[in-house]
Amino acid sequence: MNKLTDVFVSADFHDQNLPITKTNLFSGNNVTGTVLCETTDKPDSHRCCIMKRQIFSLDMALNSVDDQYKGCREKMADLVETKYMKQEMSNPKSKFAIAWKLAEKKYKPPGDNLTKNHSIAIYVYTNSGFGVHKKFNEADHAIQILKKTQKKCYSTYRGTNLKFIQNVRNKKVSFGSFTSSSMNRNKTKFFGTVSCFEIKTCEGADLTKYSKLPHEEEVLIPPYEMFKVTAVKTRRGQTDLWCDTVYTLKNSGKRSDLNCIPLQ
Repeated sequence: MNKLTDVFVSADFHDQNLPITKTNLFSGNNVTGTVLCETTDKPDSHRCCIMKRQIFSLDMALNSVDDQYKGCREKMADLVETKYMKQEMSNPKSKFAIAWKLAEKKYKPPGDNLTKNHSIAIYVYTNSGFGVHKKFNEADHAIQILKKTQKKCYSTYRGTNLKFIQNVRNKKVSFGSFTSSSMNRNKTKFFGTVSCFEIKTCEGADLTKYSKLPHEEEVLIPPYEMFKVTAVKTRRGQTDLWCDTVYTLKNSGKRSDLNCIPLQ
């Protein structure tokens, strides 16, 4: 399932002063380093991975998995149901299986044309206690369904403790992964104030109604949404800025270079 759904190359980040429990080697977007995944006594977020002492690029994340499954949605859904879900649920003691079963108990009729599995997938994705948020292409489909009823763009915010290249004004960029943001700027300060983003997303979906953590007011941005960097501000030029560096991103359409490849 990782081939289809491991789209969290640089997804979600947390406080760098937490105990390190696992290291992996990551290479991408012109950056190579050690990914430090952490445990925390604050399990109220599924944002968990950081890379210390690195300066990240902001670009189109061409190595990311950004599949929208246009033209093969039903086949992809069938593959997930008949193969990948069975594989994930085959071990009843796995974190995924436990998290899924727990979400089933919390399940309420979804509305918004979401299926039961879509609603459960969002709940599991936002349940940080199990650390299984990387497992979903269901989230991709759920976002597209929600956007049929949420026909508007959102102004959202994202905070990180990472440093990014600053010479990116007027360039097109993509997060290259499912990316969490919040409609409430104050909620993002918990996740970092080194590099922050003010985002105008037109493809992201409001998860508040389905989230385990509705207080986060989360809007989930899909990996295929493109943005134009319209401004880069720093505290050197604006001392009252809410982060060390603030990038302003405006929706610039969609991209999908890997459409339906898993089924070919």
